[in-house]
Amino acid sequence: MRLPQGFRLHAARVVDAGLVRDVMLRCWTGTVATNSSAYRETVEDIAGQIARGGAVLLFSGDVAVGGGRFHPVPGPAGDRRSWAEIKRVGVAKELRKLGLGAPLVAALEDAAREAGAAGVQLGVREDQPRLVTFWESLGYRVADDVQLHTVNLLTPPPVTMRKWW
Repeated sequence: MRLPQGFRLHAARVVDAGLVRDVMLRCWTGTVATNSSAYRETVEDIAGQIARGGAVLLFSGDVAVGGGRFHPVPGPAGDRRSWAEIKRVGVAKELRKLGLGAPLVAALEDAAREAGAAGVQLGVREDQPRLVTFWESLGYRVADDVQLHTVNLLTPPPVTMRKWW
C-alpha cells in the first residue's frame, strides 16, 4: 500500500522504544480511555516487545506521527506455528482519515510475516467499535478463541480478531 506524499514508514529498533512510547501516547491520549493498559507501559516494556517482535513508526518529514507493534504469540488451537499479535496501532488525531492506517498495518503485517508469523491477531477495546470495521476492511475476522498477550482486567473483554495469510 502506498503512503501519501511526505510520509514514510521506518522499522523501529530497541533504542527507539522511548519514541515508540511517546508517539503512541500522543496518538492515544484523548481517544483511548485512561484505563487502557497502554498508559502503564514503560520504555523497558516496549523495548522488550520490540526485541521479541518488532515495531513500525510512521513519519511526516522528521516527526513521528504514528506507529504500532507486534510480538510473537501462540496461534489458534491446533496450529503449532508462531503467530504475531499486533498492538498499540495509532495515527496522530490531526492526520486521521488520510489513508495512513492501512499502509501502517500492512508494514506491521509484512514485518511479522518476515519474522516467521503464520498470521496475526489483535484485540479491539469494546468501547472502540468503529475500529472493528477498520480491521475487517483489512481482512481481519472476529475470532472468539484469540488469547491476547496481555489482558487488561480493568476493562471489559475486547473484541478479538485474526487474519490468516
